[in-house]
Amino acid sequence: MFKKSKLFFAVLGLTVATGAAHADALKMGIIESISGSAAAYGDNHRKGTRLAIEEINKAGGFNGKPIEVHAEDDRSDPAAGINAAKKLIAQQKVDVIVGSSASLVTIAFTKENERYKVPAITGQAGSPTVTEQGYKYTWRVNMTDAQLNEKAVEYFAQNKNTKKFAFLVENSDYGKPPTKVAADRAKALGAQVTAYEEYNRGETDFKAQLSKIKTTAPEVIFVHGYYTEGSIIARQIKELGIDATLIVNMGQGVPKFVELAGAASNGSVFPTTWITGLDNEKSRKFEEAFKAKYNHEPGAFEAGTYDSVYTVVEAAKRGGGTNPKQIQEGLGKLEGFEILLGKIAFNEKNQNSGSVRLATFADGKIVPFN
Repeated sequence: MFKKSKLFFAVLGLTVATGAAHADALKMGIIESISGSAAAYGDNHRKGTRLAIEEINKAGGFNGKPIEVHAEDDRSDPAAGINAAKKLIAQQKVDVIVGSSASLVTIAFTKENERYKVPAITGQAGSPTVTEQGYKYTWRVNMTDAQLNEKAVEYFAQNKNTKKFAFLVENSDYGKPPTKVAADRAKALGAQVTAYEEYNRGETDFKAQLSKIKTTAPEVIFVHGYYTEGSIIARQIKELGIDATLIVNMGQGVPKFVELAGAASNGSVFPTTWITGLDNEKSRKFEEAFKAKYNHEPGAFEAGTYDSVYTVVEAAKRGGGTNPKQIQEGLGKLEGFEILLGKIAFNEKNQNSGSVRLATFADGKIVPFN
């Protein structure tokens, strides 16, 4: 009987130990737009995060345990994103959520992270609102579209002596806030905003807005929105014979824009946080690993989402463990931690800074803009 008891407790001890090991594994929730209007962004997100997770797990995971991944498709829909966050937090008991690839989805679901005190981190969503909601548990490693758009306008005003800017913007919280920042910056630099037009997502005919813009003879037309509409706008600018440089937001600086816009994409410029060919070891290793796995070059979105995973793991290290409280504490201790997008420097709103580069489309390829 005594031997049975010893055996029983030995088995029980093994079960408890196994349970403890499971509890210590980093449970990462991922929300991304695998389907819907932002599916191309979701593909960027999936590739960047999974490469990072694969590398980390091959190297032993976190504290010798592989990262446990629970992924949800937000379908490019804010309501679906909220439901995904609730499921990941309440049912899957994740320690952190990475995502989303879509700004409006991220803005919507992060209120659940705040409510349940589970950190959320994005490396892709660009709307300034993501980190302007006053949430303590929302973090972003990539720069905002406002920061990026402002720098693009500055470059053209100061280096190209551009005096006349026109803006065509998606009528949403994704499009309007960063575009207002860019337009205000243009005015502050002494340039003229010749036109400011809006459109709704899903529209396909922009000739009315573009015809108004054409009468103002701008040197630059800045279009902020998704590639679905932006690619059509690029084609219609050519059809109307408008002689102006097209600048698009970083969200349109993706191969899908070229695929949809065709030759009209040539010469379009966009601000970005990362580009291939950078002269540093971290970027070179990332490029090599990405191309080996996916057979094509990565872009800034893949870099940012890759960074978000490594940022979470480093936060768990510095916070002393994998539970949400420890990861949250660790995220506040990352000053100077180097990622592909540069050294982390979160401000009081948990927004990272970084460097802005300009890129352009040339014969279907993304290359630096000079």
